[in-house]
Amino acid sequence: MPMVKDYLENKFKHGIEAGKLQYGVGMETTSADVAEILATSGYDWLFIDGEHGPHTVQTILEAARAIAPYDMTPVVRIPEAGTGIIKQILDSGIQNIIIPKVETGEETENIMYWASYAPRGNRGFGATAVRAGRFGRCADYLDRNVDEICILPQIESVRGMENLEAITKTPGVGAIFLGPIDLAVDMGHGIDIFHPEVAEAMDEMIKRIKALGKPVGTIAVTPEQAKHFADLGVSFLGLGADTAFLTQAADNALATFKKSIEG
Repeated sequence: MPMVKDYLENKFKHGIEAGKLQYGVGMETTSADVAEILATSGYDWLFIDGEHGPHTVQTILEAARAIAPYDMTPVVRIPEAGTGIIKQILDSGIQNIIIPKVETGEETENIMYWASYAPRGNRGFGATAVRAGRFGRCADYLDRNVDEICILPQIESVRGMENLEAITKTPGVGAIFLGPIDLAVDMGHGIDIFHPEVAEAMDEMIKRIKALGKPVGTIAVTPEQAKHFADLGVSFLGLGADTAFLTQAADNALATFKKSIEG
């Protein structure tokens, strides 16, 4: 059966490398229906949160399949670094992986070792038998995987910030993802991502990462913050999430109808 598109092309990776801002939306629920609904909204990437959401490899795969017909790329945050989970996610055909709370260059080197085939790393080769190589239909998977896979260490602590250069300069890293909420907590400011010290740290990291020649992205919670980060040159932004959309819409709908009925 002929392939209807190039399933190995990573539009998210090539977009951020080209400096084209990629707009993303978070997915905490495990519903493939929700994933498909979000895919029809025009976002560039789906931020499947396997760190905080109750995702499994199977639910991640179902979400990826649900958005495959649309112009949206899955980006998965795994619970923690590990050779097993990285191998499973890559073999499931997910090409963009965010690894939370990376704090040193040594940790980053281990991550790239697990995510790479020999001689760079020790990833076992089975991709042509599974979805990554479309069950043997993509015979050139081994030749193209380095150019199409994007590993994104997440810096979200003071220690990670201190080791930013070593993390960013690790060979093979595709981009850096910044986590302002955990950074704020680690800096002693609760979840106040707008605290002056947190805001200054975020701005400085974005500038440093860009100066090192690596794409950088983060989340934004207001249009003004998103514009600020875009002006600094981020390449990708996470804007909202399914659970937040649902609670906000539910609250707004109830309030609107009650106001109309009850005055």
